Amino acid sequence: MYEQSSTRPIDGERAGPMRTFNRLAVALVFFFLLSLPILWFGRASFAPAPLHENRVLSQFPDLSIRAFQQFERWFSDRFGMRDALVYYGSRLQMARTGAPTNQDVVVGPTKWLFYDQYYVPGQPHFADTIGKDPLSPSALKTIGANVQAVHEALKVCKIPFYFVIAPDKQSVYPEKLGIHIPTAAQSNADQLIEYLRTTDSGLNIIDLRNPLVTARAGAPFDLYKRTDTHWNSLGAFYGYQAIVRRLTADRILPASPRSDLADWDVTQAPFDNGDIAVNLLSLPGYFEDYNTHFEAKTARHAQWSGDERRRQSQNPEGLGNLVMYRDSFAGELLPFLAEDFESTVSFLSHEVDGDTVRNTKPSVVMLQIVGRNIRMLKEGPKNLGHICTP
Repeated sequence: MYEQSSTRPIDGERAGPMRTFNRLAVALVFFFLLSLPILWFGRASFAPAPLHENRVLSQFPDLSIRAFQQFERWFSDRFGMRDALVYYGSRLQMARTGAPTNQDVVVGPTKWLFYDQYYVPGQPHFADTIGKDPLSPSALKTIGANVQAVHEALKVCKIPFYFVIAPDKQSVYPEKLGIHIPTAAQSNADQLIEYLRTTDSGLNIIDLRNPLVTARAGAPFDLYKRTDTHWNSLGAFYGYQAIVRRLTADRILPASPRSDLADWDVTQAPFDNGDIAVNLLSLPGYFEDYNTHFEAKTARHAQWSGDERRRQSQNPEGLGNLVMYRDSFAGELLPFLAEDFESTVSFLSHEVDGDTVRNTKPSVVMLQIVGRNIRMLKEGPKNLGHICTP
């Protein structure tokens, strides 16, 4: 019989170095993962799309008693791999619960997205739409007085003024949100229109909500983007039709050469850049969506310049000068209107400035606002006494 060699390593002796290596590797990987937020600080990671957020990121702190708190917010907005964590966290939340990470967003029964920027936890979503969040008497009076002040100031100068209300997506497609709007429900827009009409001031109001509800039945495509807060160009076109009908009836414009849908080639294509999906949920391309595109059958004449805050166009084939104070909803509306006016100037603001109006010398002024933002009109106009000044 042969004796077992004493130099052969036993299992415990072989396992000792391996166990030590494994422990060291686990520790190194752990600390490496902890360091990723710093190693990748301020840089994009492996997320399939850049992170877009509908807010201003925190600034680097200044020297103050709250510097450490400010630094934490600044770092939290920029730590490495944040875009990947937000993106995959949002996908996991949707896959696991079917509910979005942002409580201001509602996913309808057919996967349409809706945004309630005034949502209060514990209250129903879209309380304004269903008549559960009315304006107070004082707020209604202030807002009504602000709109009327613009009308009266322009009336003295013999400049026609139109107050245009664009419809929210849920007011045109309530079934896509999965709600029923009671017949007696009065929204903020309803309140304001009723208030303005009872004052008997002769204010010109163009309410686009009913024209859009009527148009949807015969429209070739949806009128709103499914993952966005805005209408698409087709919805804006039907709004444009309603505006032009009113301006023609009031003899502000002759019959528009492009107000018939047959004057355009309208197509639809996939769309993955909806502001709700991208800016609020960080889920570009996650939901099915489409956008419409208009191509004129004859050449367009309006030439645009400026930026989002102040856009202007010149059109030698148009008549009159339009000044519009607006929100983002009018972005799709302006290209149609610009084909009718010789000059179109728009300001991304609801604060009508008499000095600006005087300098632009309009033949007609519009104040456009989407229904959900009626409360923003509590900020009044300025320099109205200067409009007629040479």
